[in-house]
Amino acid sequence: MTNDVERLLKETEKIMPSEDMVFEVLRDFMKDEMKDYIKNKMKDNPKIEKDMRDAMMMYVNAKIKELEATTLLTKAIGELGIILLPPDIKKEFISSIYKTFQKEIEELVEKTL
Repeated sequence: MTNDVERLLKETEKIMPSEDMVFEVLRDFMKDEMKDYIKNKMKDNPKIEKDMRDAMMMYVNAKIKELEATTLLTKAIGELGIILLPPDIKKEFISSIYKTFQKEIEELVEKTL
């Protein structure tokens, strides 16, 4: 009988959610409630809602510009690196790049012709 009770307790522990899980659920519930409260307050004041949307769009556009600038900078640094290579290493480097992307380059050329 004692073994049955111990086994039942162990199985129940496996089935029952842990404290961490309960706290996580409560935290998620509270976050959802806070989000709803903030959204309702924003809807009550259309100017704040518009200002928030405008600011978010400005932020997203700034991040896109940042990524664009980073890409251009990376490209320029790569080109500079190739220019600075000694001629024999540059030729070998360009050849290895061509071999790496040969199939894609050929497909691109075929599509353009």
